[in-house]
Amino acid sequence: MLRSRLIVAAIGIPIGVALVVLGGPLFGGAVALLALLGLHEFYTLTRPYRPNLLVGYLAAVACMFGAYFAGAAGLLAGAASVVLLLFFWSLGGPLGDHLVGRMAVTALGVVWLALGFGHMIVLRNLEHGMALTIFAIAVTWINDTFAYGTGRLLGRHRLAPRISPNKTIEGSVGGIVGSVLCALVVKVYAGDWFPARDAVILGLAVGVIGQWGDLFESAVKRDLRVKDSGRLFAGHGGVLDRFDSVLFAVIVTYWGAALLLGGAVGGPL
Repeated sequence: MLRSRLIVAAIGIPIGVALVVLGGPLFGGAVALLALLGLHEFYTLTRPYRPNLLVGYLAAVACMFGAYFAGAAGLLAGAASVVLLLFFWSLGGPLGDHLVGRMAVTALGVVWLALGFGHMIVLRNLEHGMALTIFAIAVTWINDTFAYGTGRLLGRHRLAPRISPNKTIEGSVGGIVGSVLCALVVKVYAGDWFPARDAVILGLAVGVIGQWGDLFESAVKRDLRVKDSGRLFAGHGGVLDRFDSVLFAVIVTYWGAALLLGGAVGGPL
């Protein structure tokens, strides 16, 4: 198991960094593929609730195209398309056959995964998008590493025992501290456009919200009685397992950068 995790990390991290650095259609296409794979995992897990796959995948594709070609406005328009598609489906849908529940699960997949991955695209397309994307991912993964290490060494008090029994308050605090430290390191390399104060605020926000993303996915898996969302990454689980925190982190980074940095990241968002 450990060997598989190390091999996947050794291959995946350089590829991921290269895609972020290159940006453009190659990065957008890779993110779109991850979004569709993640949505497939979610709909597979929720198969007993019978989500509408066609509606979900079409709306996710609309989110990806909207994010790449029209930024945040296009992404939000793509996400809104799921409502329109579900409306037309409901007109001829199977009334009395859990239609409301089916629509809710379908929409949740789009809002959670397509919006999250779509924000990765709009974040990368900002003026300093490469640095901010690396910031979001690095801060999140350092958060996970510090939380795990601190929890193993000092963990005594359970953070959310009903959702994730192994997570501790001490580990959570350690992860947030790691996030802030990582944010300051990225700031040093980013330059004057990224003030230290804003780096600390964003690092703190990403550290906290990223942990919520992890807990949210854990709650979903616990409710569905599964251990991993998939097996795409050997030893790491599926797309949802690997990117649960990142999906929340990129949203916070994008809108946090809009509020704190404004024109420094490419003008009005």
